[in-house]
Amino acid sequence: MVFFVVKLKKLHEFAIEEGKKEDPRGSDQISKLLDKREDEYEDLEGVKKEKYDEDKLNNPFDDSKLIFGADREVEKLAVGIDIETQDLLLLDRLREKGEDIDGAIAHHPVGRALANLHEVLKLQVDTLVNVDVPVSQAESFVKKRSKDVMNGTHGGNHPRAPKTAELLNIPLMSLHTAADNHAHQFIKDYLEEKDPYKISDLMDVLLEIPEYKWALEYDMGPTIFNGDEDNRVGKLAYDYTGGTELGKERLEKMAQSGVNTIVAMHMSKDQIEEAQEQNINVVASGHMSSDSIGLNILLDKAKKEFGIDIVEFSGFKRVSRL
Repeated sequence: MVFFVVKLKKLHEFAIEEGKKEDPRGSDQISKLLDKREDEYEDLEGVKKEKYDEDKLNNPFDDSKLIFGADREVEKLAVGIDIETQDLLLLDRLREKGEDIDGAIAHHPVGRALANLHEVLKLQVDTLVNVDVPVSQAESFVKKRSKDVMNGTHGGNHPRAPKTAELLNIPLMSLHTAADNHAHQFIKDYLEEKDPYKISDLMDVLLEIPEYKWALEYDMGPTIFNGDEDNRVGKLAYDYTGGTELGKERLEKMAQSGVNTIVAMHMSKDQIEEAQEQNINVVASGHMSSDSIGLNILLDKAKKEFGIDIVEFSGFKRVSRL
């Protein structure tokens, strides 16, 4: 295998463009978003314009950012679901022991990417509309949840991981929604092709996916959170992208729109209880494994384009489909 050297920012730009292609919103909605940001940027003045994150003008995924070392050339990258201070320290220790690792890709956002996680939830207006929830109701759910997420992340220690990467001289970027879009589209296409009839069939076809087989080693494989194996799958909804899960209020409207089963990476206790009230089957396919699916598909594209080498790290399972 021949590996090539690429600047981290070029790899990031490539990942963002690929993420756009898999986005449930479609290219028109993304263009409208970016045009609106351009207009807002032009109206800024003073320190607000000086400190504005100009990456937002071309990147609709505010949770997928270059964190440190944009101009550094990389060849071999550690890829992890969570890469924070302790993980960066481990990477530094591995490099001290002779591991030739040039930088890292975190899936879950850190730094500015985490501070802006709430912006990505707007994508879920379209995932709800795609299962026939009226757009006005979808927008209402998303706006409320986006505000809650913004309030929750605002007080975080967002400089910690970026400063650690800088001090240890480890190039770092995050690829969250850019990767999750790939997981969303893959699972949707896969299950539409398999067309499982009962929940038991759905569980069986999920376990044909290598990442979900791997998850069984850690007892975190696909699990029925609500419903029964003998229940019919019916109309499926997919909960794989858009930053983080919405509030439980959406489930009543999803039930009214005819959704019978939700396949999700994970689901919180209050949402499971609401799903029980609405008689919606819930299958949690698994968090680390589902995140790995999206990353793997995106990394396959990057490997084909740039020949980069990947090291499994921090909850990520590498499976190549090349």
